[in-house]
Amino acid sequence: MNAVHRFNPANAVHASSPVNAVRTLSLALAFAFSALPFFTPAQADYLPDPKAAEAALWASPSVMQSRGNVAAQSLRGQSLQQGRDEWKVDAEASQRRIQPSPSENFAEWGLALSRPIRMPGRAEADRALAGALNAHAEASLGEALHESGRQLLMLWFDWLNQSSQANLWQAQQQLVEQQLATVNSRIRLGEAPRSERVNAEAALAQIQLQRQQAATRLQQARNRLLAQFPALPLTADTTLPPPGSPGFDGSAEAYVNAVLEHNHELFRARRQADALQAEARQLARLRSVDPSVGVFYRNEMGGNEHIVGLGVGLTLPGGARRTDQAAAAQLATTAQGSATLLEQRLRMDARADYETAVAQMANWQQAQQAAQALDEAARLATRAYSLGEGGLDQVLMNRRLALEGQLMAQQVQLDALAAKARLKLDSHQLWPLDVETDSAHAHP
Repeated sequence: MNAVHRFNPANAVHASSPVNAVRTLSLALAFAFSALPFFTPAQADYLPDPKAAEAALWASPSVMQSRGNVAAQSLRGQSLQQGRDEWKVDAEASQRRIQPSPSENFAEWGLALSRPIRMPGRAEADRALAGALNAHAEASLGEALHESGRQLLMLWFDWLNQSSQANLWQAQQQLVEQQLATVNSRIRLGEAPRSERVNAEAALAQIQLQRQQAATRLQQARNRLLAQFPALPLTADTTLPPPGSPGFDGSAEAYVNAVLEHNHELFRARRQADALQAEARQLARLRSVDPSVGVFYRNEMGGNEHIVGLGVGLTLPGGARRTDQAAAAQLATTAQGSATLLEQRLRMDARADYETAVAQMANWQQAQQAAQALDEAARLATRAYSLGEGGLDQVLMNRRLALEGQLMAQQVQLDALAAKARLKLDSHQLWPLDVETDSAHAHP
């Protein structure tokens, strides 16, 4: 029957031979150091849960404010559609004196009820303006969702980065503690000077400080994330996958088209131009004569005469209406030009983002290869030290270089993953960010 022996470094110092104990512990240290994770090819769920992320985005302060703006604009739109012309009531009281003698005085009074008439052309212009303003408010809500998604990704990857660094420093502390145990064993056997214990203890103190600082940064990153998205559960697999290709069949143009197809910032700029154009058309309608119609009743000659009539009025427009329309038309033209320039900038930014993601992938591959080489050098130095070759200083230096390589590879890996997630977010392939017109302000 075959038995499987599981090696435990904590029990290695109890081996029958002291020399074998030291070598066995050093080999275990070298094995543990080489097994320290700086790249794991396994796929992992390192992003927030989609449903939880969607709920967190809709509950974010900026989105809540935009939802309120959409609701308010909807009410204003109803006001425009119904028309703002209202009934007007006029009342008058007078006294009639008839001379010469015999003089007589008669109390007289009158009432009038009138209302401006909204012509069909003006009513259509008001309804068009209401629809344009609603569309602009909904586009602003979509932009708030998108910006909140970007902020969530930034804070999430900051937290994920600090969490990964904290785990790496914890693993490093365990290795240095094992290295200190090896040094103490060699000193007891007379194979190493006592000064090496000082160096090993100093290295351990530095690692402990770095671990404490990493824990502080992790807590700060966690607090920043929860301050903006308190309902978001902070659960993620710290085993990071390789970034992989940015997708879109390797075509930057395909990505650019996908971004512009769903870009809320561009939608908002276009809807703003539409709203200003609709306002200019409404003001153009206001330059026409405003008719009003009403009825009136007068009681004259102390009640001896009763007059009922129909009144028609005309409001003649002045120069202010003409200048208001010219200003709105100028603003609409400027907004259209801004939207065109914005589309050009967004197209260039999207292409640059895609190229950055591709470059980040190549950077990660290079950093991972460098980290593997430095890790192998550290492993060989540790192995040589266990066999009595080389000094502790060389081991500590190689370990420091390997740690720097691992930190760099980990950072580049997270940068590449963040860049890829940003591509998916901007092309609306990560979380649902589209705003439905009929339910934008009723979303839970």
